[in-house]
Amino acid sequence: MENSLPSTKIGEILSVLDEMRQAGIVDKYAIGGAFAAVLHNEPISTIDLDIFFLFKEKHSSLVLSLDSIYEFARSRGFSFDHEFVNIHGWLVQFVEASHSKLWSEAIENAVVLSIDSREAFVIDKEHLVAMWLFAGRAKDYQKIAMFVDAGILDDERLTNILARHELLVKWESEKWRFTNG
Repeated sequence: MENSLPSTKIGEILSVLDEMRQAGIVDKYAIGGAFAAVLHNEPISTIDLDIFFLFKEKHSSLVLSLDSIYEFARSRGFSFDHEFVNIHGWLVQFVEASHSKLWSEAIENAVVLSIDSREAFVIDKEHLVAMWLFAGRAKDYQKIAMFVDAGILDDERLTNILARHELLVKWESEKWRFTNG
């Protein structure tokens, strides 16, 4: 494992994700969003846990259904709050990633961190930055700035990811928001 992090009390959620994998509902997954930023850098405010995932079974329908996840959650007694599943006190949002080459690649390249003495797949820093740049929200640019200021990004790796996903032009036009150059 790459790093060992202090307890975040999400070990129970990781157990649920493992059960979903064993049940054949999800294949690969990785923690993303603001919580991943916390794991890579420093505390920021977040109310939820984003789980980017790929279904085990490929869906042929034009409309994506998360029914298998919701049925699994109901069978375990978890409650719902809009698009979130309340799993052991955490609001968890499941984000299916197969529609995006960037998101799929981020899951495939997730790093393994130790959380609550368990292995957790977490989207790496450079893919997070690319995903946030793509989304382009003010809160995403703040997280990018936080990573840039901390000096924790591998610039060559980030450039390669941005180039592969046609985001270099956007990076060049927006980097004034989060860099000194």
